[in-house]
Amino acid sequence: MATSPVTVPAFLAKVLLLSLFFATSGSNRVKEKIYDKIQSDMACFKRFNGTHEIGCTSRFNGNIGVIHAINNRSDLDWVLDKGPHHPYMLALTPEFLTVSNLRDAQDSGKVSGVVVLVHEGFDPEKMLTSGFSGDYPCPNEEYGLYNHSSDTEYTSYCQKNPWNPPGSALLYSNWDFPIFLIDNQTSVDNIISCYEEFNAPKDGEPRSWPLCALELKSHMFGTTNTEVCMRRATLPSLFSTVNFCDPLYDFNLWGTVKPMNASEDLADQSVIIVAARMDAASMYDNISPGVASAVAGLVTLMSTAEAINRHREEIMAAESNKNIMFILYQGETWDYIGSSRMVWDMEKGEFPFQRQEDMSDQMSQINFTHIDYFIEISQVGKMEEKRLYLHTDPVSNSDPEINLQTGVLVTAFNMSASNSSSGIVFERAPEEAPLPPASFQSFLKHVNISGLVIADHKESFKNKFYQTVFDDHRNIKGEVLADVASVLATTLYTMVTREYKEIIADKNFTGDLLHCYSVNASCPMFKDFGGYLLKNEMNDGKPAKMYVNVKRGETGRTYVTSNIFARVMGEEVDMNETECKADSFYQIYQYCYLPRVSNGTCYRTTARKTEAMSPAFMIEDYDWQSGMYSTWAESGWQAIDAMLFLRPSVVEEVALVCGGVVSIVTSFALVHFMNSRSDLLFGLPTPPAAC
Repeated sequence: MATSPVTVPAFLAKVLLLSLFFATSGSNRVKEKIYDKIQSDMACFKRFNGTHEIGCTSRFNGNIGVIHAINNRSDLDWVLDKGPHHPYMLALTPEFLTVSNLRDAQDSGKVSGVVVLVHEGFDPEKMLTSGFSGDYPCPNEEYGLYNHSSDTEYTSYCQKNPWNPPGSALLYSNWDFPIFLIDNQTSVDNIISCYEEFNAPKDGEPRSWPLCALELKSHMFGTTNTEVCMRRATLPSLFSTVNFCDPLYDFNLWGTVKPMNASEDLADQSVIIVAARMDAASMYDNISPGVASAVAGLVTLMSTAEAINRHREEIMAAESNKNIMFILYQGETWDYIGSSRMVWDMEKGEFPFQRQEDMSDQMSQINFTHIDYFIEISQVGKMEEKRLYLHTDPVSNSDPEINLQTGVLVTAFNMSASNSSSGIVFERAPEEAPLPPASFQSFLKHVNISGLVIADHKESFKNKFYQTVFDDHRNIKGEVLADVASVLATTLYTMVTREYKEIIADKNFTGDLLHCYSVNASCPMFKDFGGYLLKNEMNDGKPAKMYVNVKRGETGRTYVTSNIFARVMGEEVDMNETECKADSFYQIYQYCYLPRVSNGTCYRTTARKTEAMSPAFMIEDYDWQSGMYSTWAESGWQAIDAMLFLRPSVVEEVALVCGGVVSIVTSFALVHFMNSRSDLLFGLPTPPAAC
């Protein structure tokens, strides 16, 4: 049987399919030759509150601009006044990342993005001598005790005596172009060398095309403010997979030295709270070291708890009803999310949870009446001559009884320090001065409690890099934190037992903790307590990311910290993995199984976690502009990317597109001509007509 001749259309179809296959398989290689991928894991992103938005975004397909390096103000003026090749992508060092420079760039309409280049060996202490802080001069002012609606004489105190003098509010500004931080030296060198070879003006005159350009892609899905963003997230949409925004969300971690059983009466003024914050922030994703602002206090609290727990039996045996509750608050950077949530739960009588009527042997409810003292460990990592300051609240201390109790507390600290071998010295800050930014303020807005805030500063912060990427391990004196923990543990021991005994904190434990949080989160301790989450989120050899979470975000830092805290506040018990993981949420004790600690260890502990999400997201029909609770949310995004390439002139780009269109039209015309004349061109027989 004769085979049918292959028709020209079928032949051409096979040719086109083969061409398409080879074009597709080679597209990645072509792209790699055109574009140089650079570091893109630290992009500025959008956040929202009840009234406005902050942060950065790009267009949906990214922003493109010709690179121009900014080494002084005249370089920026050249871009704004003379540069003909806009839009520009500014490449600058941290010294020139100021609100005024960015505002000028944004208002000009000639800038499409910014890359902040941090060279290896960059020393912020030398290069940023006046300090560099992205927060306000008065952090958290409007959600603190002395806000403008509080009607106290201390409302304007911070305006005249700012706690954070370098504060520029850069973190809380809104930019309509992307900003990326780049600290990978290869990426920095590639950008600078490309700029110098193709773009750097000669004798003040611009270079001709082609020019080195950057494409930054960081499109944010959220917009406007939290109310609008959350409403969009609940509307039915064809794009149901788009995550417009999420509330800032994490867990407060806390535990008590003595277990508390609901079947036993919890005496009034019997709980001494010792608190610290465990979050920090910066403009950029994936980097928020917060070593002086958060880590130093967190490590000091954990070290204190570990030292106290070694004397748990003595405290349990003491003829005293006093107990100690250690608390690590999340989200305090963002208008006191963690502490305000705990206060809200206590007001409702639902802390740590709503009482379970059908369950015996559950943990006691805790409310304001049970609190004896509130001791907060604030920034303690930059003390000079081992001197710390005890800040107290003049408003609550106008009550003679509260003032008397505060005096007793201050005396207890001074006595412990004077008898200690640590060399730590406490000095009471001026009594007429208000508290610095502190979680304690969330409680004082609702109830008068005696307490104090421990800090390394008497007036303004010693931390010149508050809420920036430069608040790193170089920014503190870590070796003294164990001494601070020793004096604090001694003071607490004396208060709950009524007997003096010097407690010495474990310097190795303190040092390991500090190293893991501030230098390398892939450290052995975190590997033991982090498990699988460490592999996924904290395996890059960088410091821990201290940014508060969102519900669907990374959980590694909180998970690791909660496991270490469980060990610190607990004891080993002989239980296998199945028994140890039994449901114990409402019980007096929690059980925590750590498979990598001594080949599997079960801890019975009083440590637990409760939600740190603002009440604003839980109150029905909440007034988003009321200013009562934090309303911060984070935008969702899909792709973050950055690429370096040579860009031809606009004329060349248009000519290239037009040439491509002409080629396509010509190809189709040629194919049509060859198909219609195939019998003449190829000598193929004409198929016989169908019978």
